[in-house]
Amino acid sequence: MSVYLEDYIPVVKYGGLNTAKDASLAGATTLSGATVISGATTLSGATTVSGATTISAETTTPNIVLNQTITDVDAQNATPTIAQILGGVIVHTSVTGAGTATVPTGTAMSAGVSEVAVGSTIKWLYYNDGNQTVTITAAADHTLVGGTAAVTTGKHMSITSVCTAANTWVSYLETLM
Repeated sequence: MSVYLEDYIPVVKYGGLNTAKDASLAGATTLSGATVISGATTLSGATTVSGATTISAETTTPNIVLNQTITDVDAQNATPTIAQILGGVIVHTSVTGAGTATVPTGTAMSAGVSEVAVGSTIKWLYYNDGNQTVTITAAADHTLVGGTAAVTTGKHMSITSVCTAANTWVSYLETLM
């Protein structure tokens, strides 16, 4: 039985050895110069990539891991901030009576997205874990499209928000089970 050292060296290998191993970079990471990353790669934390950079995956579908956060709002009404939306998951516990969840204004959305441009897209999830129906409502320069905006107890809504013009956003709603 043969054991090859290159099969046990993590991340990146050099000098003719296999360089297509899985990589994981966490914390404050800086990659500069001519950088090649291949294999299943996870970048998290404060990561800077500069210089001539090629990032490829072993398959046609890259293995992307997002650092999502869950924001829990315990109030009858909620107005999630763009920072909370960028976290990916909003859990709303409305227990006093039927409530509302108001999406941020188009201006607030654009101000909170780095290098925002027409076509910038945010996909996020809203979950009503309270005992009351919550209605998602629009703010200025932010339009809601598709389905119903009412989210009953224990239901999720997948929301895709797209920048359609300067400080103008449209959110497409899809009620999930």
